[in-house]
Amino acid sequence: MVGASSTLADHGDSLDDVTRLNLVRSIETKAREMSALVSNVLDLVRFESGHIKLRKDWQTLEDLLEAALRALEQPLEHYSVDLRLPEDLPPVFVDASLIIQVFTNLLDNIVKYTPAGTHIVVTAIADNGVGGQAPTAKVRVTVDDDGPGLPAGDPARLFEKFQRGRDEGTIVGVGLGLAICRAIVQAHGGDIEARRRLAGGTRIELTLPASEST
Repeated sequence: MVGASSTLADHGDSLDDVTRLNLVRSIETKAREMSALVSNVLDLVRFESGHIKLRKDWQTLEDLLEAALRALEQPLEHYSVDLRLPEDLPPVFVDASLIIQVFTNLLDNIVKYTPAGTHIVVTAIADNGVGGQAPTAKVRVTVDDDGPGLPAGDPARLFEKFQRGRDEGTIVGVGLGLAICRAIVQAHGGDIEARRRLAGGTRIELTLPASEST
């Protein structure tokens, strides 16, 4: 941002239109990335301090996932996403905007770390807990991809702050997306974990409350 803006300030009159436009767009892109980073840091701080008030209501999982897919329509253009949700899946009692953020982060992570053409499958089942008691009712959501899979090491570390799936310098981000996912899911009384698929690729599994008492 500093380099592009100083070039425009010092040599703008001598640059052609295309070069000036590219520099302006570079500044805009980096400013958006920095804004997203600051927003993520602030969100995580609020969750860790317990200062987030959840606005829970009954939502269908299909609506939440479709909202996330719409938000990532362009990045997912060259990916295959298959939603396999049973018709009798119960609604979830969640803060819609935050859970949409979870799914957006998870899908965006797949875009960052898997090649175009990767197949993504989202499934869900009702999980009624021990004895099928309503107070422990949850919906278990699984997000599978057939990409290159997780890096070596403990998959749980990916949900820690400033951890990235890989260290490629071309990938934007500092490793807060999955940490925020964990904070949001845990604030809803659920859990989230990553696994290596036997058939190759990665599986993310999370639970969401399907009762008001969770």
